[in-house]
Amino acid sequence: MPKERQTCTECSMRRQKCDRNIPCSRCVKRGDGAKCSREWPQGGYDPKVHRIYPRTSTKPESSPSATDASPAARTVPDSSVHPSLRQQASAPSGPKFQAPPSTYSSNSPPASATGLVTDVDNAATVLEFLTWGRTKLSDYDLKALELLKEPHNAGPAAVPRDTGPDWDVSNSLGGTGAAQVSFLQLLLPSRAQVFQLVEYHINSILWYHGCFHGPTFYEELKTVYKRPSGLQIRDMDLRWTALLFSVMAASMTCASEHLALSWGFKKTERAKLNRQWYKATVTCLNLADYMWRHHVYSVEAITVLTLSAHVLGFSNTQSTLLGAGLKIAQGLGLQRLGPDNEFSNTSGPLTPAQRDKVIKRETGRRLWSQLCIQDWFSIPFSEMYSVQKMHFTSLRPMTCDELTMEPLPDDVPSMVGFPNLLFDIASLMPQMHDAIISSNTLYTKYEQVLDYDAKMRALATEGCAPYFSMREAIQPNWPTYVPWARRSLTICIAHKIIMIHRAFLGRSFTEPAFDFTRRTCMAAAKTILKEARQAYDEEGPMLWIDQAFMVAAGITLALDIFHRQGNEPEYDEHRKLVENTISMLGKFENSMIALRGIRLLSSLLAEQARLSADQTLENYRKRTHGMAEHGQPKRQKFNVPKFVESFVGNDSFTHSLRSANRGGEASMDVREPSEARTPAAQDSAFTMDLGYETFEQLFPPHTGISNNFLFEDLLNFDI
Repeated sequence: MPKERQTCTECSMRRQKCDRNIPCSRCVKRGDGAKCSREWPQGGYDPKVHRIYPRTSTKPESSPSATDASPAARTVPDSSVHPSLRQQASAPSGPKFQAPPSTYSSNSPPASATGLVTDVDNAATVLEFLTWGRTKLSDYDLKALELLKEPHNAGPAAVPRDTGPDWDVSNSLGGTGAAQVSFLQLLLPSRAQVFQLVEYHINSILWYHGCFHGPTFYEELKTVYKRPSGLQIRDMDLRWTALLFSVMAASMTCASEHLALSWGFKKTERAKLNRQWYKATVTCLNLADYMWRHHVYSVEAITVLTLSAHVLGFSNTQSTLLGAGLKIAQGLGLQRLGPDNEFSNTSGPLTPAQRDKVIKRETGRRLWSQLCIQDWFSIPFSEMYSVQKMHFTSLRPMTCDELTMEPLPDDVPSMVGFPNLLFDIASLMPQMHDAIISSNTLYTKYEQVLDYDAKMRALATEGCAPYFSMREAIQPNWPTYVPWARRSLTICIAHKIIMIHRAFLGRSFTEPAFDFTRRTCMAAAKTILKEARQAYDEEGPMLWIDQAFMVAAGITLALDIFHRQGNEPEYDEHRKLVENTISMLGKFENSMIALRGIRLLSSLLAEQARLSADQTLENYRKRTHGMAEHGQPKRQKFNVPKFVESFVGNDSFTHSLRSANRGGEASMDVREPSEARTPAAQDSAFTMDLGYETFEQLFPPHTGISNNFLFEDLLNFDI
């Protein structure tokens, strides 16, 4: 005889584990205890109905989740659902940026209906991925537009909110989910301040990265605040909330002190909120299970965090998050956004549905482009890269009007102009890396360096749109960010010139064959310092790359001083530039890049002065004792291990950092216990909370200053 079934009918149809009691705990929790039974309704067991997953049904009436949803799920007010999950009836009557109702409909065609396993060659791979709980979708639209297999498609009740017992479990960040969400709510400023931060980001920062569609995000924010209760995090998709926190953190990081004061944020509060908003972003992602529930919001939040992470001292955390973001993007199919001919023959303006699809496809392309940029610009630090250009088919983002999404000429300023140019610059880095490591002699390696130096210069002069050229006059109809983009581009290209030559910079100080590298790097360093100072004076957004590349330029000039005699004109010039760099970095009071750069540059100048004094004293003693006729005295060697030890090893500053945080970075706890800090420590909380264990954690990977690069390649010389 067959064994009597022990699982209740509700749990069987929901594919959930049952405790085999009547009523079972799950039915009691759902409020369906009275209906808990082991009997099949409506004439008994029917495999055509009872053996089909709810989300694979193409008709609402055939889905168990549609017919047997719990009262709690049916009574959730529509206003509590995030804009991206609402039905059209609950949205405003005609918002310009509202997504059409079919975009996130839970009644999307099943995977089989969209041709998921039509390619015979890929069928085995697809099936294998399914055994891992993953899907191998070939189109971004299938994943990001219809959200197949997306847990939030189950309905409003599936949105991560503080709805009861499910939030009472402890999470990895400490405390309960409900407590974390409650604390996140406390971190939100007033409605007016939230809009000021978002508007500033869209108008003054978005041109730099383009990682989300500004008008769409702004409309979503307006829709959220139209509810009577305003923005309640417990009612939101936490991945969207993570994006909001990351946008606010970036705005607070990049805004000038005067502008932040006009918003109502004083200096001390600004520093605290900035760090808390970064932590809040990571907390929202973790609470939303972002590594399992893949969504473009998560990738957007992670990429936007780059603008604040390095300044706050979270470079290691951000590097890890970007790795996760890259995998999520691959899961969403962002690397396969190739040609789209659907609207190529369309005449006239796009319909709302067409425009919405173009927005999402272009957003995916922009995100993928940014992830490639982040990966390739880190090559000088990590000596490797993850994204192979031949492995993806996504096209570069289209130059278009942000409101209508209609194509524009490439010579018209747009939100993708600067990121597209950065992509072209970044794409040279993996090519050069492969070319150099495949060469076997210094001669052929240096040939590659000179070749890519020429390619970078050609890209800077011939590959740029006219509005990026300093020779072109600013047109009154151009956006306000064009001058900022020009300076950022100049700084970036100059820094990449140094990175191209970095492997030969140390040799260029002692070997005449590489003198071109020395002269090129000195000129590039001076260009960086000049443009960064002017960018600061213009009161534009304070981008982290300005500070990081200023440090790299200062290091380049400081190393040159070690090989200059005091009577050379370059000696005083370069030393003065390094001192000015230290002074300039001192203006960024809440930047860990600046603080660490000041320490490093000051230490290098002090070490050079000490060695020069020792050399002078040694020469005097030998002349006094009549030893000069024996030839030139031996030059003293820069003791690299001793310098490193004094800088990051045994001094009191480093000990205080290590005792404050053994993990090497700031704590990621969203709530910091106030009793753990003494009144004396509160003044230096920003510094004391950002310790480091190894020197390679001092600066962001894009700076190109790794432990191996700086100390083994550059500082291993005699003076």
